[in-house]
Amino acid sequence: MSAQIPAATTRGAVTPPYGGHPVQFVDVFPLTPDQKVHLFPEALNREAPEGLYAFQADPATDKHPLALISPASEKTISSMLGELRQRPGMLQMHPSDAAERGLSTDDPVRVFNDLGEVQCPVAVTTNVRPGTVSLSKGLWRKSTFNGSTSNALAPDSLTDLGAGACFNDARVQVALLGRH
Repeated sequence: MSAQIPAATTRGAVTPPYGGHPVQFVDVFPLTPDQKVHLFPEALNREAPEGLYAFQADPATDKHPLALISPASEKTISSMLGELRQRPGMLQMHPSDAAERGLSTDDPVRVFNDLGEVQCPVAVTTNVRPGTVSLSKGLWRKSTFNGSTSNALAPDSLTDLGAGACFNDARVQVALLGRH
């Protein structure tokens, strides 16, 4: 049986190819038939309903004008270790959007759309662009005032290619908690 086990395994270490330092397009190549990168693969373009690089209009509406994004934070890249969070998750909002709504840092807000609502404090910051609000992914239910997270606001539609989740397609409105 030992004759079937690779010698590197019996020594306790496996040496990666190219000395562990492969160089793209010198030592390793894309796994395409011609070993080239294809920036506009015809088959994929045909599969995309609007085409690969077609313009899609901004889906903002008067009712839900803000794009909600839910990026990983420096503390969590998923919900792992989210239980260690000591304070509520903060909705980040650009100063121009906050001023339009009469909001200041630490105000309790409701972030909502037709799918749900998240209640949390707001942080007014230039770290997000106007028209965009950000609530970290990986929050636990205890991280918001009403036990909901950004998942409550994400549509259940799928991406046109790959059928992935459309988490960053959520459109929302933000208002001071208690104000409708």
